[in-house]
Amino acid sequence: MRTSAESSEQKLSSLLRWMEQGGALFPKMHIVRQADGERSVLARTDIAEGEVVLQIPTTHLFTLERAKASDIGRRIQSQLQPDNDFLYLASWLLEEKHRGADSFWKPFVDSLPEAYPHVPLFYSEQERARMKGSQLERLVEVQRQSFEQEYAQLREKLPEYERFGFEEYVWARISLYSRLFSLKGGLQGPSLVPLSDMFNHRQPPDVLWSTSEDGQTFRMIAQRAVPAGTEIHTHYGAKSSDVFLLHSGFVPDGNEENDEVYLSVGLPPGDPLASVKQQMFGLASATAKHPFKVSRQGKYLASWSVFSFLRMAHASPDEFLALSNRLLSGTKTIAPVSVACEERVLGTLAAACEERLKAFPTTLEEDERLLREGPLSPNERSCVLLRRQEKRLLGDYLELTRAGRALLRQPRAEVEELAARTDTPWGWFDGYVRNDLLGLLRQKK
Repeated sequence: MRTSAESSEQKLSSLLRWMEQGGALFPKMHIVRQADGERSVLARTDIAEGEVVLQIPTTHLFTLERAKASDIGRRIQSQLQPDNDFLYLASWLLEEKHRGADSFWKPFVDSLPEAYPHVPLFYSEQERARMKGSQLERLVEVQRQSFEQEYAQLREKLPEYERFGFEEYVWARISLYSRLFSLKGGLQGPSLVPLSDMFNHRQPPDVLWSTSEDGQTFRMIAQRAVPAGTEIHTHYGAKSSDVFLLHSGFVPDGNEENDEVYLSVGLPPGDPLASVKQQMFGLASATAKHPFKVSRQGKYLASWSVFSFLRMAHASPDEFLALSNRLLSGTKTIAPVSVACEERVLGTLAAACEERLKAFPTTLEEDERLLREGPLSPNERSCVLLRRQEKRLLGDYLELTRAGRALLRQPRAEVEELAARTDTPWGWFDGYVRNDLLGLLRQKK
């Protein structure tokens, strides 16, 4: 993004020429530089549904297999034997960057952004202040520490790594985070894919990528007709908004279904089985808390792990014995134990949501006003968008706890009557009510 418009066009021309010489095909797309320095892909002519918009031979894919086979990849393998694929790819990317004109990959490496100011790791102090209360604060710190540890490990084991500065290493790692493809089919593994990394994200997408069965090409295929002159979008995958912002530097619109939030819960005070449960859960102490990342997606096991944990945590001695036997038999999730236990579970979950909400310096209403009226820089706006999404999800979980506790106190016949309706009021947690709470009420005598 520090590159001048003239230099950017020269680098793009070199990249396109290199791709064409290698056999890549992209006759109906062209790339433009936006006012903010970012690039977007437009349709040069009308594109029909099912057309191949971009085809790239495997020779021009920056793959993990090639990274491991490179000189520096072999040295990493012999000295570290890491299970972290990013170490191979980032190191090879840096090695090719330093080779300059001698590198086959120079046109591609030159096309990558010189800096990533829209990624939270590089935010100013004023921009970081907008993260307060958000889980993004902790995620950025963990990311920074992870990069420092990786770099220190590489410097210790590979003396030649001294030629790469830490800032360069961070650049390479963010380049991977923001544009890596996890290839499947005929081509396997994480890879950087020239040109494909210039498509912006949107849901639903205009094009989706795939690999040929023979493993010789990477393709982007139109999922709908795209008129000439309009931008062509792809989809970056089903990720939560905090991951989008942390890795790619933006919060997508309409991502509520994939949003996640951290909740930390622990054992109830004065529990007679505290020491046993502490050991079972691997907690540092009886007052320590376990973090869970939850979403509105009931199909994700992780979203309901917090319920299994809390049902064990709040189980009475008799209930705990029965639940322990279930776990020993291989059960991964714990169904509701009793009405009394489930009420305690919902109460603890509500308290965890309220604790998270109190950590924010602003309310949801204040965030909405900020987004409408500003003033906000693009990075500040991303932070406010993210914390608004977190608050909305926390509010949805609070609604689940309120509705759940109210239903547990209602006569079973009334709940059955509600469940029989096609327009039940439970929305995204309808499955929890039908499968868990109603099941409990049917057992109640």
